[in-house]
Amino acid sequence: MTDAMRDTQGRDLLPPPPKNSVGSGVGMSSGRTSLTGALAQAEPLFCALMPMFLWIDGQARIRALGRTLKKVLGEGVLIGDTFTRHFSVGRREGDLLRCPDGLSPQCEFENCSHQIGACGFSLRHLRDRRSIHLTLQTRPKIGLRGDVLSLPTTEGGGVLMNLSFGIYLSEVVATLGLTERDFAAADLAMEMLYLQEAKSLVMGELRALTARLDQARQEAERLALTDPLTRLSNRRAMEQALSQAVSGAAQGGAPFALMQIDLDHFKRVNDSHGHAAGDYVLQSVARILRETVRHGDMAGRVGGDEFLLLLRGPIERHAVKALARRIIARLEEPKWFSGHECLISGSIGVVFSGDYGPPDLEVMQADADAATYSAKDAGRGCVRFARSTDN
Repeated sequence: MTDAMRDTQGRDLLPPPPKNSVGSGVGMSSGRTSLTGALAQAEPLFCALMPMFLWIDGQARIRALGRTLKKVLGEGVLIGDTFTRHFSVGRREGDLLRCPDGLSPQCEFENCSHQIGACGFSLRHLRDRRSIHLTLQTRPKIGLRGDVLSLPTTEGGGVLMNLSFGIYLSEVVATLGLTERDFAAADLAMEMLYLQEAKSLVMGELRALTARLDQARQEAERLALTDPLTRLSNRRAMEQALSQAVSGAAQGGAPFALMQIDLDHFKRVNDSHGHAAGDYVLQSVARILRETVRHGDMAGRVGGDEFLLLLRGPIERHAVKALARRIIARLEEPKWFSGHECLISGSIGVVFSGDYGPPDLEVMQADADAATYSAKDAGRGCVRFARSTDN
C-alpha cells in the first residue's frame, strides 16, 4: 500500500506527502492518514483547476469544495455540513436515488429518509459510480453532473467529485452572474456559452427576418386585393368574397344582398376638369361608401366608375332601398376640386340571394347589371331591384 492517491487504473493522482505530515484540512484530526493530509494540502490546487470540485468524507460530510460551487450554494454552506443538506442524487424529484429500505443497517440519524449520502451505507452507492447527476436542494431546477472518484476506505473513505452545470450552464450564468474567472482555464463552458449566445442572436435575427417576410407577404396579399386609388377592395377581392357568400347561402348560411353602383355624369367631370379631378371624385365616393355601409359589409371598386357593395346577413328590402337613397344623396352633394364644382350622381341595381334557389353568382351579377341599367333608363340617380316589383 502506497500513500499516493491513484485513480481506478492505478495511476498516481497526487504524490505521497512527507511521512511526518499532519492533516491540515478543516475538521481533520492529526490522527488522519497521509492521504487526507495530501488532499487538504492539494485543496488550493483543486480550487484553481477544478472550481466546481466537491470532497465528501466517509460520513457523507462536506470536507472541501471549489470556489464556484460555494458561490452556487450560497452563504449557507459550511464545511462539515451533510451532503444531503445541499444535494440530492438524481436529475429531478422523481429520479432521486434512495438506499433500499429494510436492507440498510440501522441509521444513526433520526428520521432517516434513506436518501443517497445520508449514511455510510448509502454513501457506498456514490463510491460505486463513475459519473453522477445531482440536484440542488435550494435550487431544485438547477442540476449538476460530474465525475466521481472513490477514495480508499482504508484512508477514511469518501468521494471526490468534479462537477459541471451541463445543460443548466446559461441559466446559472444568468442567475448568479458567473464570469470566465469562475471556471477553470481549460473549461470549455464559456466557449460553449459564447456559441450559445451567438446561436441565440442568430436565431433572434432569423425570427425577426421571418416576421418581416411574413409582414411583407401579408402586405403584398392585401395590396393584391386592394384598389390603389380608392383603397377599397378590388374586383378580385370582391369576387372572392361573393363566391364565399354564395357558397354559404347555398348551404343554408346567411343570406346577402349585392348592390351595384354606376356613377352618373362621371365622364363629364373627367372631360371637363381632367383626370386629377376624376381621381378626386372617385376617392370621395370611396369615403362615402366607407362611411355609409354597416360594419361587416364590404365595398369595392370593380371598374372605372363602377362600385359594388356586399351587404352580409339578413336585411330587409326597405332598409336596402333606404341605404341606396342615402348613398345617392351623398353622391349628389357638390364636390369641389381646384375651384371647380364636380357634380355626379349614381344609378344602383340590387339583387337578393333569397330570390335565387340556390343562388348563382353569374346570374346574380347579370341581374344586378340589368337592374343598374334599368335605373339609368329611369332617369339616373335612382335604385332598382332585380326580380322584384318593389321599385
